[in-house]
Amino acid sequence: AALPAVVGVRTTVPKERRSAQTLGTEREGHGVLIDDGGLVLTIGYLVMEADTVTVTDIDGIDRPAEIVGYDYESGFGLVRTARPIRMKPLPFGDSDALDLRSEAWVAGLGGEKAALKVKVAGRREFAGYWEYLLDNAIFTVPAYPLWGGSALIGLDGSLLGIGSLLVQEALGPGAPAFPGNMYVPINRLKPIFSELLAFE
Repeated sequence: AALPAVVGVRTTVPKERRSAQTLGTEREGHGVLIDDGGLVLTIGYLVMEADTVTVTDIDGIDRPAEIVGYDYESGFGLVRTARPIRMKPLPFGDSDALDLRSEAWVAGLGGEKAALKVKVAGRREFAGYWEYLLDNAIFTVPAYPLWGGSALIGLDGSLLGIGSLLVQEALGPGAPAFPGNMYVPINRLKPIFSELLAFE
């Protein structure tokens, strides 16, 4: 029941923008519908400096969207479609309840065929070279190949995180190399959510 809330996100970025050098001028990933008015939560690097945003729902319908907000510290991005998406939005869960070896689902656009059951391989600090810091990032295994903006969904159908990276050491420093993904916990969004919406 949660999977129809996962959407596709495509953006184009002018080639003169700074992020075009590293992230490209055409970006594609996923997002999650989080309200009845077309508000979609995604990972910020998909929408950073974009001049066009297109959201695709599970029925394959494209809708133009506008950037609502982007938080550099957490990496979250918000966009809103010009027309509402007639799907049930995902409620926020409690990402702090995800412990080591907890089970969850990760999903991209496409319903069941784009979903994968995962386990939590770690909860630890993540620091990116681009001045990006999370104090309690979620690391999952096995690796999900289409991670950017994908949804981390609890067994109760709530949204627990948004996909950010493919990592080679999901099990942590000192452990054998094992590919997995890093998810930004949804609890990181809650304190800044109203602030991001204020720019709309």
